[in-house]
Amino acid sequence: MLRNNVTNMNISGAIGDILTANEVNWVQTVLEKNPGLFDAFTDPEHNDLAKTMWHGEFPGKILSGLAQTYLLNNDPKTKEVGDQIVARLKEAQQEDGYLGPWAEAVRFNKDVLSDPENNWGKWDTWGQYHCIYGLCRWYQITGNKDALEVASRALDCIYNYFIAGGNTFASQNWAECNFSISHAFALMYEQTGKQEYLEAAEYIVNEEWKIPYRDFYTKTMLACDWLTGVEKNLAFYEMGQPRWEGLHTLETLAVLYRVTGKEVYGNAMESLWWGIIEHDRHNTGSFGTGEGANGDPYGDGSETCNIVAWTSFTIDYLKMSKNSYVADELELSFYNASLGTLLENDREFTYMNLSSGTREPALIVLEGHSFEGGRDMSCCQANGNRGITQIAEWALLTDSDGLYLNYYGASDIKTATASGNTVSLRQETEYPKYGDVKITVTPAESEEFSLKLRIPAWAENTAVSVNGEACQGVQAGQYYEIRRTWNPGDVITLQIDMQLHFWMTETGTAKVSAYYGPLLLAFQNNESLRPTTKFTISELKNAVMKDEDDCLAAFTCKTNTGKDVTLMDYYSAGKDGSSFVTWLSSFRELETISFDKEGTPIWNNK
Repeated sequence: MLRNNVTNMNISGAIGDILTANEVNWVQTVLEKNPGLFDAFTDPEHNDLAKTMWHGEFPGKILSGLAQTYLLNNDPKTKEVGDQIVARLKEAQQEDGYLGPWAEAVRFNKDVLSDPENNWGKWDTWGQYHCIYGLCRWYQITGNKDALEVASRALDCIYNYFIAGGNTFASQNWAECNFSISHAFALMYEQTGKQEYLEAAEYIVNEEWKIPYRDFYTKTMLACDWLTGVEKNLAFYEMGQPRWEGLHTLETLAVLYRVTGKEVYGNAMESLWWGIIEHDRHNTGSFGTGEGANGDPYGDGSETCNIVAWTSFTIDYLKMSKNSYVADELELSFYNASLGTLLENDREFTYMNLSSGTREPALIVLEGHSFEGGRDMSCCQANGNRGITQIAEWALLTDSDGLYLNYYGASDIKTATASGNTVSLRQETEYPKYGDVKITVTPAESEEFSLKLRIPAWAENTAVSVNGEACQGVQAGQYYEIRRTWNPGDVITLQIDMQLHFWMTETGTAKVSAYYGPLLLAFQNNESLRPTTKFTISELKNAVMKDEDDCLAAFTCKTNTGKDVTLMDYYSAGKDGSSFVTWLSSFRELETISFDKEGTPIWNNK
């Protein structure tokens, strides 16, 4: 199993500029501009705030993003905000440990029990899951002991009411959301060693997932029953409940596999992940159409929260599988779907991230989520920063044998080997604009370990050298392992093959998505360029890079009628609200690649 020992990415370059701007404009101002964020938590019995069913999630989502943001550059201002959130949650926590915004008479499942025919319930344990997750991660990264104490007391309150008290989590309804507390139980078992937490996590996965509940969307009784779906070899979209929220409780499988070694959990995780890749991963790297899986990888649009949950689920699977292609998928999601949620002002996030169209701020589309003293609050605005900073969770991972480098980009990442030896990997590069990467390895003490470099599946002709000596046997789609005694100042150089590659639609009108390395390319609509504008593959292959300062990468190419057009990276194409297109009308000049788990990825057609 891989673990994240990173303490500071020291991220810089173009990506560092983007993430730092969001840190300054959103993260470090969120409490100042939303002074009522904790009001419903502090006095759940006597407040008349307009609350959505998921009101309790907002502080936790923000703190989860703050924890990752702090790993980017260890900015003390960000730590101050995170510590303030912990202090406010500690102050607001009720005597019995309850950490939500709901009055005693309606907390947990009590509103449903009082009127089961007419009351759909709410997302109480869902909201507390996000708070507990954020508190746990903040403790792990900063050592803030109050965070762990608040998280433990909240989880004990939930355990006492549901497990010890004989109430089912499914009785709250919205089980695809409320079951997510299983992930908190599993993670907190790993952190504290409390056996009852492990037992609760396994109980939810093995028993509660099977319990039918009243589903709001279908107006029927259904059971999530994902493990049975795996046994029947179903894809996620074919199962009882395919909404995006379910991915958070499904993350429990990875933790349970890690702590128990039971193959049923690992096999389920693998089956679910590959099923989503085959049927529901879009060209941007996002998951699902709208707010869930429907079996259509060409569906247009995924909610920002979908992307965050999918990335988190994929990080878990990467740590379990050690499969470099999973890291390729994380890179695809980061540069396109995740960055694409951030708008031009570096503060606001979008609700729905389309493959083609325009991006609208969540603050406008989801304005109904907000409340007095929390006008910035919506599910996607609170979650967006977590999405764009999730690279801190997969950039550089550790196992008992060494390090796995997954993220390429200007940075100076600090981590530790399994022995506890601190190591710095300083990257000098303009990746993903260019493929040249220089990595200087600086261990605190010379040590023999393996450094595994991710060679992307699309980068067939990548070259690697160590201290000027060329390495042999570099293969795309695998980790390239360099095992040696590493000394301060050792230098690795990579020339990553950045040639264009494509995803050709399988049926219907011929359309193609073009990729430069991990970057999905798009053009902006105008009076002379319409979504129906056609391109030939040969002209796309002849695209010439432009020197554009406001893009991660941009190219000039011609349409099939000879018009000049600028193709730019997906993030840059839509951040200012411009209408854009990523599925380019084309001709069937390439043979379609069908999904094959062991074969060439469908987006690596050349």
